[in-house]
Amino acid sequence: MESQHGSNLKNIRKKRATAQQSIVSLSCLVCIAFAAIWGFHAGSGNSRAVEAKKMSASSSVAENERSESNADNSSQAESMVDESSIDESLTDSSVTHDDTDDLSDAVFIGDSRTVGLQNNCDKPKATFLCSVGMHIDTVMTDQNITLSNGNAGTVIDALGERQYGRVYINLGTNELGWPYIDTFKDYYTQLITKIQEIQPDAVIYAESILPVTASRSLQGDAINNTNVATFNQAISEVAQQTGINYLDCTSAVAGADGTLPEEASSDGIHLMSEYCDKWLNYIIDNT
Repeated sequence: MESQHGSNLKNIRKKRATAQQSIVSLSCLVCIAFAAIWGFHAGSGNSRAVEAKKMSASSSVAENERSESNADNSSQAESMVDESSIDESLTDSSVTHDDTDDLSDAVFIGDSRTVGLQNNCDKPKATFLCSVGMHIDTVMTDQNITLSNGNAGTVIDALGERQYGRVYINLGTNELGWPYIDTFKDYYTQLITKIQEIQPDAVIYAESILPVTASRSLQGDAINNTNVATFNQAISEVAQQTGINYLDCTSAVAGADGTLPEEASSDGIHLMSEYCDKWLNYIIDNT
């Protein structure tokens, strides 16, 4: 019986040992499986982390590139603005006038239009020998100029009182009704010849007759732009024949159609202050 009982105990112990080995083996397999699963998930997580870092880095690079692109665009825009400012500055400077020219060496001879220039210009050092109704045929004989001694005298008397560097003549508006252009040219030539005699060192300018407004030109009398053009041609010819300068001032005051703008004059002939400035600035800039 003891022998049988001992045999049974051995069998039980063997079964227990086998069961324990099976449990251990199973535990090992579970551990191996757990380790494999954990390793897979860990690797996947690391991969996602690496990918996230790559995406973050790519995003940062793209953001930097966008920032640099915006900065470049901003610089280009600023450059364009600066260039535009320079261009405007150059344009502005091209329309400025020589304010340093006080015309102290200049004398202006003319009719009521020149009187208007005298009354509206800011050049008090310029000399004006002008009067309302002055004509080319009487300019050398009418005593309508106040001389330095207070007496009345002619334009020729006044010119003899001092020497000038520049002489400007603006006559002809009152003669637009004259039927004989040659007579006008003869009187104009006589005046220039006399001025050349009295002012041998002066530069002499024969100014064009300024245009009148379109409405004034259509009134039906001799004061019209057709006659202005005809007499200006005569003045140009006299200037060429006598060796002086012809100064076409039309562009200084005329509109696109070549006539004096309606807003430039209250009567269609005599200039408002703004247009007197345009006229004078043109003279300064072109002589």
